[in-house]
Amino acid sequence: MKVLGYIITDRKMNDIEGFVEQVKDYTEADPTKPILIVGWDNARLHSGYRSILEKELEPGVFWTFKKSESRSEFEQDLNKFYKYIYDNILNNINYYYIDILTLGYNKLKKLYSIFNSSKRKNIYISDGILYTMYKGNVLGVSLDVLEYCGIKRDKVLTLLSSNPGNRIYDNSSKWMIKLGKYLGNKKYAIPYFISV
Repeated sequence: MKVLGYIITDRKMNDIEGFVEQVKDYTEADPTKPILIVGWDNARLHSGYRSILEKELEPGVFWTFKKSESRSEFEQDLNKFYKYIYDNILNNINYYYIDILTLGYNKLKKLYSIFNSSKRKNIYISDGILYTMYKGNVLGVSLDVLEYCGIKRDKVLTLLSSNPGNRIYDNSSKWMIKLGKYLGNKKYAIPYFISV
């Protein structure tokens, strides 16, 4: 999984998100990614530290207390850090809903070839919509509209699952449920998170 952010701490942390890497020193972290420094002593060493009240040391670099210093602030700040990472990604993802009813024949064939190609792709299904990544964008297709057009939902799902290049996900795993909570009504971004 691709690293989307860093947590700098001298103690091992359990239950951190899979897309966040834990490091011991600022030099081990990629400065282009969001960074959370754990511990007031560690934060004071950063050149951007000004006050105990200012949690953002510089753009994309934050600090929080250790659990032993203030457990409630640590948990709040950790959740804010995750939300910052999610929001940062969501602002850079383009989502396109593909309306089958207005799609021309050639574009419909192209859409079919996207979903049926042998290239590995992650397909997320939620609330009757198929989501997948294509050329850095997320595409969404409604299963209900397909059914309205006479294409049975079961036939589409069977076709997708029979392709060895497709990895199909729904809301059945704990990670998907947790990710769905963070993303709210922007679940279209889940294929991006699956692919990183």
